[in-house]
Amino acid sequence: MKAKTFCLLLLWTILGLKAHATDVYLILGQSNGWRISSINQFPGRSDSKTIHYFPMGCSSRPETSTMTSITSIHPSCQGRGVAEELLKLSGEEIIIVQYCVCGSSLHSEVNWYPGDDPEAGLLNNEGLYGKFIKYLADARSQAEAAGHEWNIKAAFWHQGESDSNQHAATYEQNFQHLLYRLRTDLGKDLPVIAGKIRELSEPAKEVNRALDKVATKDPGVAVVPVEDLPGQTPTDVHFNTEGCHKLGLRLVEAYSTLTKNPAIK
Repeated sequence: MKAKTFCLLLLWTILGLKAHATDVYLILGQSNGWRISSINQFPGRSDSKTIHYFPMGCSSRPETSTMTSITSIHPSCQGRGVAEELLKLSGEEIIIVQYCVCGSSLHSEVNWYPGDDPEAGLLNNEGLYGKFIKYLADARSQAEAAGHEWNIKAAFWHQGESDSNQHAATYEQNFQHLLYRLRTDLGKDLPVIAGKIRELSEPAKEVNRALDKVATKDPGVAVVPVEDLPGQTPTDVHFNTEGCHKLGLRLVEAYSTLTKNPAIK
């Protein structure tokens, strides 16, 4: 544990202060996921609600982050859509953890690949998933030191463009394995909301079909469409700022609908 975090925890203990429950939202994946979760402060402004934010660079693979508090979201942020909608759901303050790496895949062992068969104990902890778990533990220690009771509500997933090149056929299985790991490590009832990728090729459509198949079998998964959302260009896999905002709104709306199911906590 970092010295600063330890000192803060000790101070809370000495003062007898109690942590308050704060909703935590995870946004995971690759470059479009990074875009829809990228926010920054509007200089000189402060609203009534606060986002405690753990950001990262899209080309980085960090195991630690630094919590920053955003009291007013800059209107030009690509992540404004998802952030503002989550604030509406959760009240005065929330925590957003961003872990998205540009160009990362779900099939490669150095990336998000969760293991050959996680349920049988065949895990891959050497790639992004292992780094993400370390990053999340560090984020939690910082949040708790600041007086927040860590309360993970959902994971939002946007990834698949890299897999649509040659590995679309294994996407369904790998995504199911990822879900198993997330729920084993973070809570068995964790809702997961995935955004589809732009259907610029037949393999990209296969990735989206895989997401739909998982959602039909798993009541804790929702998938949102993107076919009408604008890209940077007609042939670019990335959404433009308007597309990012709308995708964020849809993801949160799908989460809200999903959690109205009494089987989902």
